[in-house]
Order: sequence, then structure tokens, then C-alpha cells
Amino acid sequence: MSKVADRGEAGARPAGVIISVVLLKELRGHSDGGLVAECQKGDRTAFDELVRRYKDRIYCVVYRFLGNREDALDVSQEVFVRAYRGIKEYRGAAKVYTWLYSIAANLARNRLRDSSRKGRDQSTSLEALEESAPQVLREVVVNGGNPRESAMEAETKALLQKCLCELPDHCRMAFVLRTFEDLSYEEIANAMGCPVGTVKSRLNQARKMLFERMKELEVL
Repeated sequence: MSKVADRGEAGARPAGVIISVVLLKELRGHSDGGLVAECQKGDRTAFDELVRRYKDRIYCVVYRFLGNREDALDVSQEVFVRAYRGIKEYRGAAKVYTWLYSIAANLARNRLRDSSRKGRDQSTSLEALEESAPQVLREVVVNGGNPRESAMEAETKALLQKCLCELPDHCRMAFVLRTFEDLSYEEIANAMGCPVGTVKSRLNQARKMLFERMKELEVL
């Protein structure tokens, strides 16, 4: 065999890797429900595609809730471990992403309670609000609009995170899911396991608390 052939053979991708890449490309056209159906048949590649679709969003939700990147990474990974273990019991009563958010909400709340018992302070000071894009947060709190695009800006994200860490956890999760993920009231209710009216009440409470805190700091 020639040296060229040897080099080509040594540099070739294993067949299993090539097949996995091809399958992932094919699965990207599947709906979430279709991927779950394949997962329930034992297709690990389909679950990999679900992870690819939602890992960043789940991480962002958990980080917004916990305010700690290391904890958020641990919890977001555990979300998919739990989802994989429970995928065969999923019956489609809620949308797939709502189901994932419900797992994330429960695990994040558990982590927050564990941190509190261990004496870790999750709160952060809001003293730097005056220098951190106050106008954007003012629109979020007062108007209750969707700041998804503007919230992606670095200064705004830092500002909102400082505020979120002072909210009660039940208000914080509702606010995160509504503001950053643009979930409907019904989807948030499914994810948090509470009535729609409770979701609206928690959102109003969160906005009111943020508004009052900003007034205390003379940001408004």
C-alpha cells in the first residue's frame, strides 16, 4: 500500500463518527415532538439534538435565577440528565421546552435552598444601577414589555441580574421565563406548576419590587 494511501487511511474519520454527523444533520429538521418519539425508541442521537437546541436557553434561565455561573452550569447539565432518564415517561401534555423549563425550575429552586442552608449569600448589591443603563430596565419594569433584544446587551444583562437577585425566588423565576424566554402565562404556569392567575400576580409583584427598589436608589 502506498504512503499516500496510508496517510489517507490514518486521517479518515471513523465510520461511526461519520454516521453520527449525518444523523444529526437529518434530525435537525425534526420537530421537538418527533425527536422525543425517536428518543423513546432509544435513539441517543435524537436526544443530542434536543440538547443542542435547548442547552443555551436552559443555562441562561438557570443563571438568571441563581446568579452564579458555576451553579448554573451544574444545574443545566443536571436538567438534561433528568430529562434523559425521564424521556420515556413524557406524554406530551406540555410542550417539550416547557417540560425542560419545569425541570430546570425545580432543580434551580433546590440548588438555591441548598445554597441558603450552606450559608452562601446569593444576593448582590444594586448600588451600581445608576451607571448601568437605567432606561432599559425602567421600560421593562414600568411598561412590562418584552426586552429580549435589548436585554442581550452586556450592561443591561448585568443590571437586570443585580435586580433579579433581590427578588423572592417564586417571583424571580416567573419574571425570567416571561422576560428572557418570552413564554406565555400558560407556559409559565405549566413550567412552575401553578395557576395562570398566580403567574400574573408574581409578575406584577416582581415589577413592583423592582420599581420600588429603583426609586430607593434614585434611578427612576
